[in-house]
Amino acid sequence: MIRPVNVIPLEARLFRSMGDEGRLAVLEALVPAEQRVADLVHMTEQSQSTVSTHLAALHAAGLVARRQDGRQVWYGLARPSVTTLLDAAEEVVLAASGETYACTSPCCSPDTLPF
Repeated sequence: MIRPVNVIPLEARLFRSMGDEGRLAVLEALVPAEQRVADLVHMTEQSQSTVSTHLAALHAAGLVARRQDGRQVWYGLARPSVTTLLDAAEEVVLAASGETYACTSPCCSPDTLPF
């Protein structure tokens, strides 16, 4: 593979594009499957214009792809490595925090525990 001599500025631009809580929320919402803007608005509790702006920035950074299906536009992660990047970021954050976290799996929900 041919690579630019200095990828650091390009990597910095990538990380800056992810350096906003709202944009990260949009990326995380796209991990399981493609979504429409209306779906992302509901999932992230952000306004339609904010979600659209975030999607434009994430698309420009190469993190998000869009697909037209009739009148619908679907957004998804541009490549599987975006999920890997998000998982690695979470691992670093959790390891650095040193705090204890509860399981978020449905089986550990307080509503389903027998006691």
